[in-house]
Amino acid sequence: VIPPPRSGSMTILDNAALDPHESPFALRRTAAIPHEAARFASPITRMLLRSDGLTTTLLESCTGARAHVHHAENSRVPASAAPAGAADLLEVPPCGDILLRTSTLATSDGRLLSRNDIAARTDIPGADRCLSDPTAPIGFALHAAGTGFRRTVLEIGLREWPWPPGGPAAFKTYLLWHGDLPAVLISELFNPEVISPDPEAGR
Repeated sequence: VIPPPRSGSMTILDNAALDPHESPFALRRTAAIPHEAARFASPITRMLLRSDGLTTTLLESCTGARAHVHHAENSRVPASAAPAGAADLLEVPPCGDILLRTSTLATSDGRLLSRNDIAARTDIPGADRCLSDPTAPIGFALHAAGTGFRRTVLEIGLREWPWPPGGPAAFKTYLLWHGDLPAVLISELFNPEVISPDPEAGR
């Protein structure tokens, strides 16, 4: 069980590397290491991975372009059919359901910025409506719904970018809390042509 963060705080947990083909929520948590993002050479990448603000706003600041949801798919599945790790992290029993959403963010000229995998409990106010809106970035949608979530960053690292030219891409996976309930899991994978995944020299 992951302890909820104190009010106004962000917790960062370090984890072992993920196989690119595994679920983005199949995490192997170890100890809290607040400076995990320091392995990346780019200060923009480090800022993006460390931030507890809205990722869409940060991506717009980094690129100088407006970001919008390029594609989104959502579904409601039994906990047993959810991506590996999601039910345990959200503390949903096998008889329960989980809301899923996969989306991409892009600029107005079609340049992909990120791929976002989301899993959420069904008993969180506004979650179903937010995840089913194909036009709104999830952070904006949750804030618009009036829900103030705290977060625990579960993992920061590299996974394979699924579109050409491929290669390693920086990602972070984090858990949003509603009170003491683990509410929403989000894994954000950033286009390596936009957000550099290069490591700091010597790392």
